[in-house]
Amino acid sequence: MTKVTYLYHSGFMVETDKSCLVFDYYTDGGAMDNIDLAAFENKNVYVFVSHFHQDHYDREIFKWKDKNVRYILSRDCIFDKSIPNVTRVSANKGYIIDGAQIETLKSTDEGVAYIVHIDGLTIYHAGDLNWWHWNEESDAFNNMIKRQYTSEINKIKGMSVDIGFVPVDTRLGDKYILAIDYLMRNVDIKHIFPMHFWKDYRIFDLLKGDIRTKEYRDRIMRIEGPGQVFEL
Repeated sequence: MTKVTYLYHSGFMVETDKSCLVFDYYTDGGAMDNIDLAAFENKNVYVFVSHFHQDHYDREIFKWKDKNVRYILSRDCIFDKSIPNVTRVSANKGYIIDGAQIETLKSTDEGVAYIVHIDGLTIYHAGDLNWWHWNEESDAFNNMIKRQYTSEINKIKGMSVDIGFVPVDTRLGDKYILAIDYLMRNVDIKHIFPMHFWKDYRIFDLLKGDIRTKEYRDRIMRIEGPGQVFEL
């Protein structure tokens, strides 16, 4: 059985029988500090950071440095060089770290997105790789982001993914859906988790009621709060 725990914002934990993967852990100043890795001492633990923005890169992750943890950090993240087991990654590269096969895509903001193949699963975590269409921005800017986003997703077009995490941000207004819609129409994802919505849970009602999600809305996992566990 695979378990997915929603931590907060873009933070998720994926547990398999052998491994524990933590993506973009963010505690919001300690208010959402909700992981105890003592429960995973017999598993390989991988901690992923997509980029240096504080809502994706919380230094609280380094309190686990004396445990069985491998850190996979986007190259733009600054860290104490004394911390063990750190691998810095760049966009559009491949890595093998203690049995985990990792590929990266280039974000439309900062850093990378991750595709992780581990324990028979394929996991996609977008970080801030998003179709950032801001209605107040120029057509030139929005068209540039469109080209960048679709180009990166096309690199994994047709891939079979078990678990995906993608930004769905209500600040984008009526364009909130562009990234998840393009992703779901081009990549075969069994379970998709919206993220980067802060505490704006109305995003799930918007997605459910949007005619564009008809073909894949049964694969959208509804999140109700931090700490929620999904058994897949």
